[in-house]
Amino acid sequence: MARLYGMNFTADQLSAYVGRMEQVAGVERFELTEGMAKGTRCARVYTGSGFGFLVVLDRAMDIALASYCGAPINWLSQQGIVAPQFYEAAGKGWDRTFFGGLNQTCGLRSAGHDSVVDNEPFGLHGRISTSITENVLVDTRWVGKDYRMEIKGTIREAHSYKENLILTRTISTHIGAKSFVQRDEVVNEGAASTPFTLMYHVNPGFPVLTEDSKILWSLDRIEGDSEKEFTTFAPPAKGAQGGGYAYHKADGKGKAKVAVVNPKLFGGSGMGMFISYELKQLPVMVLWKQMARHAYLIGTEPANCRINTNARLKEQGILPYIEPGETRTFEIEFGVLSGKAEIDAFHASLP
Repeated sequence: MARLYGMNFTADQLSAYVGRMEQVAGVERFELTEGMAKGTRCARVYTGSGFGFLVVLDRAMDIALASYCGAPINWLSQQGIVAPQFYEAAGKGWDRTFFGGLNQTCGLRSAGHDSVVDNEPFGLHGRISTSITENVLVDTRWVGKDYRMEIKGTIREAHSYKENLILTRTISTHIGAKSFVQRDEVVNEGAASTPFTLMYHVNPGFPVLTEDSKILWSLDRIEGDSEKEFTTFAPPAKGAQGGGYAYHKADGKGKAKVAVVNPKLFGGSGMGMFISYELKQLPVMVLWKQMARHAYLIGTEPANCRINTNARLKEQGILPYIEPGETRTFEIEFGVLSGKAEIDAFHASLP
């Protein structure tokens, strides 16, 4: 049963009103034509609920923009979407192509600061987010009583005779939804063990994030900034930074949940964004707070490791590896909370 505009429709009922389902929900593929984004393939997904998001196919299927009823929920950087050929691999060049977005993936062989390990240079946050997706499949169809929308593709991080990591990413949602699920499967098809670090750079921004905003989460402990320091926001200024690591409690299904909400939006009913993921897969949340003019955002970034240089993680004996033939799977839900009832229900669901 499709729920749209406060009403329920069967497939037959809804189909009778429209010539094509794209009138109410679908996936629109296109190519950007201007500036440093020229030639970049994208897909716009819209569910009919007022929720929509932009998948950048040529940037590892990361999400550059998401919005609800015209209001964005994430920060977009000054340079915006940049085509993958402009990636600067050395040092901190990653920042030159960082679009922010709802999610930008860091990894797969380095997710932290730039370093050199065994004479191999690792740039800031790794290569995967500037990798082009292959074998892109878009599928929109009725599955039983539900109209489903799915994008699937593969992204490869490989060397001609060393590592060969394959990321298969599937993004799925359905008509009337206010969220989507991203499922990542990473397999080591190379012949040797290789470092494997993964972080989802999630970037809530205006208007979800202002000095009036609040964070809803269930902390076990926090390192670095105190909880009060990280969750107290100021108006945009010359710059106010901070961060650290958060370790969460899981709910009865093993999920960690975090929401950023602004209770003053939409006449005081409030709106926010949330993420939900299996805590065992991503045990560390990297925190980043940036209150600067034009760079007004926070990072709530689930990861499979602490974020440092690969060299330092190796010295500490905590650099993760993935073995030949091994497969790791990660699943994270991104969504919107609209109105006090949904925000309160989310809060009540926290362990």
